[in-house]
Amino acid sequence: MSKILNLRKKPAQALKTSSSFVEQNLEGQRPKEEVRVEKQVSERSEMSWEAPSFYYNPQKRYLYVIEAALLAGAIALLVFKQDILTSVFLILSSLVLFLYGRQKPVLLKITVSQSGISADDIMYYYKDLKSFWTEYSPSGLKELSLESAKWYMPYIKILLNGQNPVEVRSFIIDFLPEKEHEISLIEHIGRRLGL
Repeated sequence: MSKILNLRKKPAQALKTSSSFVEQNLEGQRPKEEVRVEKQVSERSEMSWEAPSFYYNPQKRYLYVIEAALLAGAIALLVFKQDILTSVFLILSSLVLFLYGRQKPVLLKITVSQSGISADDIMYYYKDLKSFWTEYSPSGLKELSLESAKWYMPYIKILLNGQNPVEVRSFIIDFLPEKEHEISLIEHIGRRLGL
């Protein structure tokens, strides 16, 4: 029993040498800008910003066309074929699109900490997530995509809204693996329609 080694209390000198060795390896492999950003981010315990709950596109002309086509199809089926069930289904579909298209995004407070990522009152712990990806195009949308460990959950999309994607990536890379998440066909169609 006298030979138990306590790994929780490391000597200060051993920590300094191991951290300097890691920094030397990091600087040898990465550009200086990324290393500088990582050093700044590692000093902070959390990052936070405000962002809308979803991507909002005010131009919805395609959505209006689809709603009108659904209603016209419902009326045509009702008049010519007397098909009440399909007509009701098409009317309800156009109603859902109408209501969902008029929904405005709310402003969320996003916090990225060492335990997980929270969006207002919803907390996504790192242990419940598989991977992340920062989608970034200079003139377009900047968003953080999280893949849940639960197979039935879709990707969780969080808008970066003016936050530096490199800083967010540098902060999260210590806790989650980075893996590219492809944008699904439904997301493409939804953004195109203005949903």
